[in-house]
Amino acid sequence: MEQSSSKMDDEKKTERKRKRFAARLLNSKGILCTDLRGPNIILCNAGQATGLDKKSILKLVSSLPCKIEIPKLIAEKGETYSFLVFNSTESSSLFYDVHNGKSKIGENTPVYMYFVETVPNTEVICNHPKPRGLRIIEDFITSEEEKELITLFDWAENIESSNLKNRLVKHYGYEFRYGSNDVDLDSPLPEKIPEEFNILWKRLRQHDWDLGKPDQLTVNKYSPGHGIPMHVDKHSPFGDTILSLSLGSSIVMDWKHHDSKYVPVVVKGRSMLIMQGEARYDWQHGIQSRTWDPVIEDRTIVSENCEKLVKVITSETVERQVRISLTFRWTKSGPCECEYKTMCDSVTPSSENIEDTVATNLEELHVHQVYERIAGHFSRTRHKPWPRVVEFMRNVPTGSVVLDLGCGNGKNILPRTDILQIAGERSEGLLRECRQRVEEAGGVWAQCVRVDALHAALADECVDYVICVAVLHHFSSAKRRQKAVATIWRLLRPGGKALITVWAKDQTKSNYLCKNRAPNATEEQCVTISGVSLPVHENRTQFQHNDVLVPWKLRQVKENKTLTDTPQDTLLRFYHVFEEGELEELCKKLPFTVEQSFYDEGNWCVAVEKIKS
Repeated sequence: MEQSSSKMDDEKKTERKRKRFAARLLNSKGILCTDLRGPNIILCNAGQATGLDKKSILKLVSSLPCKIEIPKLIAEKGETYSFLVFNSTESSSLFYDVHNGKSKIGENTPVYMYFVETVPNTEVICNHPKPRGLRIIEDFITSEEEKELITLFDWAENIESSNLKNRLVKHYGYEFRYGSNDVDLDSPLPEKIPEEFNILWKRLRQHDWDLGKPDQLTVNKYSPGHGIPMHVDKHSPFGDTILSLSLGSSIVMDWKHHDSKYVPVVVKGRSMLIMQGEARYDWQHGIQSRTWDPVIEDRTIVSENCEKLVKVITSETVERQVRISLTFRWTKSGPCECEYKTMCDSVTPSSENIEDTVATNLEELHVHQVYERIAGHFSRTRHKPWPRVVEFMRNVPTGSVVLDLGCGNGKNILPRTDILQIAGERSEGLLRECRQRVEEAGGVWAQCVRVDALHAALADECVDYVICVAVLHHFSSAKRRQKAVATIWRLLRPGGKALITVWAKDQTKSNYLCKNRAPNATEEQCVTISGVSLPVHENRTQFQHNDVLVPWKLRQVKENKTLTDTPQDTLLRFYHVFEEGELEELCKKLPFTVEQSFYDEGNWCVAVEKIKS
């Protein structure tokens, strides 16, 4: 009995330790856990990332000794915790007392709970209308016709050759090439679009859409949880109309414009989606990989001036089922002559305008706008300064002026009052994070100023030391990267020193790589910006290209002490990943002495000294 009692005590101690650890982890994310009872509960170790779903909560609620209303579940994408909102403190207390540390969800570990004062506001208002040229005809086919069309596809046949990472796919007429978002017109397929689809062209004419018959069809079968990355079908290989017929489950399709507009669109089963004009050429569309979709409501907001119809993305969700999409295209040859040039593959940048138009536009869309939107989330993922930066900064003598060019959230600023530190950052969002970090540390470590690495409005030879960490790889041309290095040289006094770091293309000696993951060439997506086609990198895999778009998964952002979430959760940042010796060569083109050039955890780094004239 004594041994059994001791074992139980040890288990309780372990559970208490786990719960305290979970609370500390959540507190670091701005979620304040408390034992003071209220209507809101956080499940510390149960969330979307652990497989939590509504059925698990319903099971726990149904096992209570008294009947209560079903709580509202807020389970955010990618998180290991979730929130329950009860209609009263009495209901939440009953749930807490019965299940905290005692009941299990999914795995063998009991679920640990705390009370919280606030929960994320997951209601998001979308003010933008649907893209011009996008039309959805609901109930385009009957339920019986849907069943007949589904039977046309034998997914068991040649399943290995048609199985992509996230879905099963079949092609008719021509094979759609996912790496380049086009077709090879010299390699038609023996299988043409089945005659059973002729009913669709006739029905389109009944809706005043006389489009003729397409010659290419791609059929995708999505299981719940599968999606497709944001993309634009390449302009030149296809005509100005693309059709998509949905069979099976409804889904939410995300539409994103390059000026940052975002519109979620509900695509119901048996509906026909028609893309033309702006929707066809100037917007990206995609489907998020998840087993559920948010409920989207059309609401009228009344203001002093007018009534406005908006879309509200609520925290309520619906489960996805199997969905089959049929995408019909009209192939063509020759360059595209559309008026939408930002994503057009037929735009050829010239040597005269690449600096001012293409590069500037690319960096505005895929560097500056992205960092403004992810500043809060980015800051919460960056805590400690790099060891090599700490080593460099510790050798800075008393009385020196140090510039952190591209300081981000200021994590590399050291608590030294014997030197003058300038935190320079272009992003207003990141600069706010930096100022807050400095203020929380006493406000004496650094002066925070807005600085552009290409056009730094600082006096020549005004600093003794510069650190430029993870900045140069965001410039999209060699000339602009060289110009940024020239800015560092201009600002340094003769004999001044700088430490510059960039991402390396070779990640084999870093912790970045997931050892069990390799790039999937057949799934590689490309985004075209003003004629420049850029591959979308698959995170945690070896880089295959020097110029890439790297996804950032946007999650919670702490704003005004309220945790909010946005469905615009995947943003693409431009990176030029450096070859060995490339950064060193940039520095050697200026009057620098390269003191060190080394590789450190997936980064190429150089330490330079400005040559005294």
